[in-house]
Amino acid sequence: MYTNKEIISAAAMLLSVAKSDDLIEEKEIESIRLILTDFFQLESEHKTQSIINSALSKLNESIDIYGYGEELNKNWNYQDKVDFICCAFEVSYSDGELHYIEEHTIKKIATILNVNHQDLIKSKIDMKKYLS
Repeated sequence: MYTNKEIISAAAMLLSVAKSDDLIEEKEIESIRLILTDFFQLESEHKTQSIINSALSKLNESIDIYGYGEELNKNWNYQDKVDFICCAFEVSYSDGELHYIEEHTIKKIATILNVNHQDLIKSKIDMKKYLS
């Protein structure tokens, strides 16, 4: 079972990907909503939206995303982190293309989560294939 703090931290990191190109599109928000519902098995659309709102508020107040990663590193195993990197790529591809700034943000998240470069690249390739 995931804690609320973990879910908000993950949502904030996904939102940081969407926000990295200075434009959070509705497709990206919808992708994040679906990811949160699936990844964390959230049952209520209201709960999911509340988490997104809370995470966006916290992200707008924070100066970096390292604290969110620290929360996830305390509680997640390596495979959870790799799966999460796939989710981050899913958000970035939701508008049809991977913006280079979004990719940079995902690389930063992978570094924070201690995901090795080989798994980062595999996640990128797998998600591109899956979504095309």
